[in-house]
Amino acid sequence: MNRRDRAGRVFSAVAFMVIGAVAAILLLGAGRSPDPARLPAAAASDIGFSQDMIVHHQQAVTMVQAAGGRLSPPVAQLATGIEINQLKEIGQMQGWLSLWKAPQVPSGPPMTWMTAHHGHDGRTAGSGDAPMPGMASVREIQRLGELNGAEADTWFLKLMIRHHEGGLIMSTAAARQSTLQQVRSLATLMTTAQRREIATMLGLLSALGHKPLPSPTRG
Repeated sequence: MNRRDRAGRVFSAVAFMVIGAVAAILLLGAGRSPDPARLPAAAASDIGFSQDMIVHHQQAVTMVQAAGGRLSPPVAQLATGIEINQLKEIGQMQGWLSLWKAPQVPSGPPMTWMTAHHGHDGRTAGSGDAPMPGMASVREIQRLGELNGAEADTWFLKLMIRHHEGGLIMSTAAARQSTLQQVRSLATLMTTAQRREIATMLGLLSALGHKPLPSPTRG
């Protein structure tokens, strides 16, 4: 990736996060200065989902950037779409958390907001030292940054399929149990988009003659 492309990506990242945050303010505040007394109260599920999904999305963006300009055009196009969508959603959730006056990051183990309804202990990991389902380890991301050609395509697709599958655990739960309609709506959109992207990635991976990593949703 050359310097101009990198600068453009940084600018786009900031722009999309600002757009997302502004959209969240407009959605919750209807264009007015937020009045705490008028804002809908956020439950632990709304806050916890937003905090955890920001972290999850940020790693997806990191994986796209780690692959750099070493992906083939079809995989690179998919990766760019994932990066753009997830940056927009990060901005939206960060905007919500600001309006709720909630921390941007969780103070304890991840996914504890799911415990009461799903029996999740908040410590399931997709691999090695990963804190949430589907998350890649540091070494796995480092390897992604070292590969080229078909190997880069294959490893990126394997990591991102597993990552999306892990994210689905949270988005499907939030679509059911979040108390605020806008949170449920975003979680539903995430679920639909990530299932569609998983199907596309599985097709690309199969064309390369490879199978996905074990799913974090099983076992």
